[in-house]
Amino acid sequence: MNHHSKLSFNRIAIVCASFAVAIFTSAPILAQQKAIVTELNATEAAATKALSVISKPGSYQLARGIVNNHAGYDSVLVTASDVTIDLLGLTIMCTAATTGAGIDATGQSNVVIHNGIITGCGGPAIIAGNNANISGITASENGRAGGGIGGISCGIGCLVNNNTLQGNMGIGMSFSDATSGYLGNVLQGNDGNTVGATGQVSGGTSLGQNLCNGVVC
Repeated sequence: MNHHSKLSFNRIAIVCASFAVAIFTSAPILAQQKAIVTELNATEAAATKALSVISKPGSYQLARGIVNNHAGYDSVLVTASDVTIDLLGLTIMCTAATTGAGIDATGQSNVVIHNGIITGCGGPAIIAGNNANISGITASENGRAGGGIGGISCGIGCLVNNNTLQGNMGIGMSFSDATSGYLGNVLQGNDGNTVGATGQVSGGTSLGQNLCNGVVC
């Protein structure tokens, strides 16, 4: 290899190395997801009134389904903001009408909940605070203890999209004000109503593609 060829080869190697460095340094570093603890000891459970508690910011996933038959207990209680929960397509099932919420993140901000089934709870399927993002949830037959909201309750600045809420005993979705939006949801038979949009959504702003008992809402 002559001197000119060596220089050309070295330049190509440097350029390739530079591209490799750029690719690897620009790739996002994925946060490690933590399993949601589903077996609190009796003392912890009694103190929190919950079967599972998320008390620190971070990303969490449900390693297995939850069955809740404890009166007054939430299935998952979130006591920290900046939490992401992936239900991994699994089910939170309440088998008693006196249970609490499926997921209770009351007062917490920036909580993301997606990809799972919540059914049969005495309280709402999900209670979220401000700036929540809730998607890919199927919620049915929740709100059995009364209280007016059976599906999803959210504060201000929320986005609730691509969920299915059916046969919940209270309103399907409820928002604190018009700063929250909902998109691409299907609501059917919530709050005992099977005709029109009544009882399906309260508050918020429709961003389109929502169906309430077969009517665009």
